[in-house]
Amino acid sequence: MSIYQETNEFLVECFHELEAPVPSPVPTQLGSHVSLRYNIHQLEIAIIQKLARYVSGLNASLLLLEAGYTQELGALFRMLDEFHEDIGFLALPIVGGIEITDTHKKYLDHFFQEEFDNPDNAILSTQKRETIPRKKIRAIIANSGQIGLNPHDSQELSRTISQIYSGYVHGASCHICEMVGGEPLKYHLSGMPGTHRQSEFVYNYWDYAYRGLITTVLAAKALGDGNVVDKGYKYIEHFENVTGDAGSGDAEKLMKRIKRKKPNKPMHAEL
Repeated sequence: MSIYQETNEFLVECFHELEAPVPSPVPTQLGSHVSLRYNIHQLEIAIIQKLARYVSGLNASLLLLEAGYTQELGALFRMLDEFHEDIGFLALPIVGGIEITDTHKKYLDHFFQEEFDNPDNAILSTQKRETIPRKKIRAIIANSGQIGLNPHDSQELSRTISQIYSGYVHGASCHICEMVGGEPLKYHLSGMPGTHRQSEFVYNYWDYAYRGLITTVLAAKALGDGNVVDKGYKYIEHFENVTGDAGSGDAEKLMKRIKRKKPNKPMHAEL
């Protein structure tokens, strides 16, 4: 899995280059405490923050993967799905050729909102954090024409990917049963290293490493950093060569392959 560690280090390097010209959060009085907050609420700030969570989450994912904590890894993959989707959504008005929508404006309002309107007493706080329905975000992405799929297939693909790992977040029985193994059968509470469960997630990790590269390039485009865009594309080619698989290709053909009952198994399954 050395290529994964190398990729994570590359993404960290790119992130620090991207964050350098972006305004930093400033000390802000919140009740009786001072905390770091952004006083500029714009798309670019939200993009760099979401990218920070993606890169950090990918690093955490590799630690969980190496230790065999597949349940926790599944939950983290679910979070990465949303971070990836959010960055694509936030970047559309900058590089996707669309006007900023009311959904974008509401997203930013909710994103930068404080958790409590009474910072010194959470119990006495009355506000609630609203969230933009995920289907609205997916609809805007799908209708932008940037995905290479018709809007229906694009939304169905996003919904399916999201559903794959949602059971790990909510603790669905069918996923918890994956913790059981051995002879006699018992729950493994300290990870499942060396089992086929770990191997399954080694296979799945490829997608998140690759998407991390794609997402970083997209963020670099939105932030106007051509150097990171160029480095990102070169590294993607390197990643594809080392892993023996490529995520590029005709999106319609890929969607048709996914819809088959027995899809072709990609080469990265052997990693």
